[in-house]
Amino acid sequence: MNIKILLSSLLFVTLACVSCSQRNTFTTEGCKLLDANGEEFIIRGMNNPHAWFGEKAFKALDDIQATGSNTIRIVWNTKGKDADLERIISRCIELEMIPMVELHDVTGNTSADRLADMASWYAEPQRVSMLQKYERFLLLNIANEWGDNPMKDEYWRDAYEKAVGIMRQAGYATTLVIDAPGWGQNIAPIIEFGKDVIESDPLHNILYSVHMYGSWNNAADIEQKLTLCHQQALPIIVGEFGYNYDEGNNNLTCRADHQMILSTCNKLDYGFMPWSWTGNNKENQWLDLVEPDDWKTLTWWGQQVITGKGGIAETAKKASVF
Repeated sequence: MNIKILLSSLLFVTLACVSCSQRNTFTTEGCKLLDANGEEFIIRGMNNPHAWFGEKAFKALDDIQATGSNTIRIVWNTKGKDADLERIISRCIELEMIPMVELHDVTGNTSADRLADMASWYAEPQRVSMLQKYERFLLLNIANEWGDNPMKDEYWRDAYEKAVGIMRQAGYATTLVIDAPGWGQNIAPIIEFGKDVIESDPLHNILYSVHMYGSWNNAADIEQKLTLCHQQALPIIVGEFGYNYDEGNNNLTCRADHQMILSTCNKLDYGFMPWSWTGNNKENQWLDLVEPDDWKTLTWWGQQVITGKGGIAETAKKASVF
């Protein structure tokens, strides 16, 4: 066979395999997150503290499903057992909620090597084998809130390009979720270098996540920055957020306007996931969406973002893959 024809055939097969792989997982297209059927999917979900509360968090999945949530951000760490993680993922799928696995180990860490460690954890062969069984339904949030603020944006970009490369080489095709640095709150590198990271990914399949607490006390910034992401065709979600608690007199000095977050995300079709179901420590208990004594009764915060105007119950739709 002519060598040019052979090479051309191999290239065609390779591209076809990539295309098939992409169609069988989540993908991104401009601002949109698409499920494995190619249908737009808008995240309206919940952060659930599986890493710290084991069986309590697992049992809570049924109550979370009853709120209408379509996604579970599985708070996890590298010390967790794979069998336990698989059980959680499987249960989320049974309940028709998309599982998003995230690693909490390097929260606030600034070492590129430690970020690479998180990608390498995902890339271990036994873990790839387990997670790929569910990849049609799965999102992978590489690391929670890695990167300091201030930080050279190029350092954040370069570190994530390496981490994405590790995970793609391991064989993952699904959408990889990348947190902003600065405890998840610094959106600047996403706006400046988000396209670069997407272009460096051989599958161009990245979803960004910004967390909104004390750095988002100016309500106008919420609408302005998310609109700017939309204008730049950057896929992004508000992966964690709080509200104006005690006029900002708390450890996070948070006066974030949660109603602005909801209305802006609904207007732009961006996803949102309030923090968190329950189990926060005493100084952060104001962020519990349900009462910690029974893990199911909605707090004021839960009423705001779950049953309130523009909240989860009103706006969430299941992924078409179910």
